[in-house]
Amino acid sequence: QRWRPADLVRCASRRETPFDKMGLFHFANCLLLTYAPYVIIYRSTDLLDESLFNSCLVSGVFFVVTQLIKTFILATFMMIPEDSNVFSWSQELPIILVGVLDYGGLYMMHGRLQRKGTRKPNHLRVLAVAIGWACAEALVHYLIPLWIGARDVEFSWDYIEMGVQSNINLILHLASSTVVWLGMRNDLDPMAFMVVIVSCFCQLILSSVGNYMKLNLQHASSTILAMRFSCAAVLLTVAWVNFRLYSRKTSRKQA
Repeated sequence: QRWRPADLVRCASRRETPFDKMGLFHFANCLLLTYAPYVIIYRSTDLLDESLFNSCLVSGVFFVVTQLIKTFILATFMMIPEDSNVFSWSQELPIILVGVLDYGGLYMMHGRLQRKGTRKPNHLRVLAVAIGWACAEALVHYLIPLWIGARDVEFSWDYIEMGVQSNINLILHLASSTVVWLGMRNDLDPMAFMVVIVSCFCQLILSSVGNYMKLNLQHASSTILAMRFSCAAVLLTVAWVNFRLYSRKTSRKQA
């Protein structure tokens, strides 16, 4: 883009460069891509009408506490690798094992809602926990990198990929919240319980598989994102189908 002398004089008088607006526009696009889905889901569903904002907020607090515990455990017991560009299952295994704490946090959050005895539909409880958990993760992991990097003069796909990754994580957390809720049912079928276990295991190893594809197989980041999206879509579909089947079975028993 060619800038006229008048534009340069105006920018100099405002102590900004001609490219500052371009950086802010890129930052705004990345911000919308990362966080707009949470606002859309919250306002387009019954979460707003049922006043479940506090549940979403508490779920975010549970996420932060869980991540602090995970960070403390990994920093205390995990050895720092000499070369971070080499994939090693011995380094990934502790991360996978500590990742079980995420399901513990979701379990405690669902248990809190259940103990409160709020007469909210089950699907809204699952959705509120997932939205709060995923939104907190997006704020903790992506807000500062976006604020620092996305306003640069040069355009970078890295921050677009952060927004896409945040949306994929939202799908994964929807699946996680659903399977944890299903796992807490005492009358769940053995086959459905096996689906819950397999889904949890697949989500635990998904990040390690992505690291293996990146470091050992040298796949592009777009390929890894496509793999994560495909797995997330399958896991959410399986979780939602089992949720609907359980809900129908429960409705028939009550009828």
